[in-house]
Amino acid sequence: MEAANLITSPFGIGEGLILKLLKKGETIYTVFPSPKNVPMSFLGRINLKYGFLQFEKDVNLDKSLPRRVENVYHVYEAYSGSFTRIFKANPCATLMLLEWAKKVGVKRFIYISSGEVYGEGKNLEETSPYKPRSFYAMSKFETEFLFRYYQKHFKIITVRIFFPFGKTLKEGFVSELHHAVKSKGKIETEYNVISPTFIDDTIEPLIKARDLDKNDVFNFCGSPIETEEFIDRLKYTCGGSAGKIKTGRIGLTGNSAKAERMLGYRKTPLNDALKNSFGK
Repeated sequence: MEAANLITSPFGIGEGLILKLLKKGETIYTVFPSPKNVPMSFLGRINLKYGFLQFEKDVNLDKSLPRRVENVYHVYEAYSGSFTRIFKANPCATLMLLEWAKKVGVKRFIYISSGEVYGEGKNLEETSPYKPRSFYAMSKFETEFLFRYYQKHFKIITVRIFFPFGKTLKEGFVSELHHAVKSKGKIETEYNVISPTFIDDTIEPLIKARDLDKNDVFNFCGSPIETEEFIDRLKYTCGGSAGKIKTGRIGLTGNSAKAERMLGYRKTPLNDALKNSFGK
């Protein structure tokens, strides 16, 4: 098989990358948890190959991954669940993937991290200090820490996405808000200001990141908005009505100027992005 782009999850951002790269005529390899997860729309695509792998459980990547890969988009992660699951799926699985990437001669490793590694602050830039406030955020920080030991083997681009959401993204902070709104559940969060990011806006910049000739870090984020206002817009879009809402005093918003300048990152207006993601 010719050198391929490995995308470690075919869902959410991974699905967007797969469809866009297939349109460009590139070869894609991805992995599903099991055969039952493969959608009908993926069957029979000439340039799309896939295997089956559960990153938080499997340890032998050679059996499931191709021998020739040029670019790795490491999209897979666990956002919720037990601490053991999150740790195995995030830093542990990434460490195994980094070792595999070194062995097969990968040229570029593009990692989808999280703006939550910063913990709190407003208009945060890529040089802002880490202050993770959750086990998930700490696991992403620990994963990024591993990269210093592999940057001499291949280029590593880290993309920290703030509160991602989209039609095909089923995990994450915004997905949990959406579920609570649809089920009229209670919403309790420490964040009072966030900068939610529409995942469709990330696809072209992530593809362009392959052209970079050095290790780098980027923030991808939407415009700041108060969490309660965001929930109100979410309720209006999907026709739901949450139960009691309680927000804290922590703001977490990013500055995406670097990504806009170097990767062409652009933000879809929030109402349009919400309608695309959660509209009836």
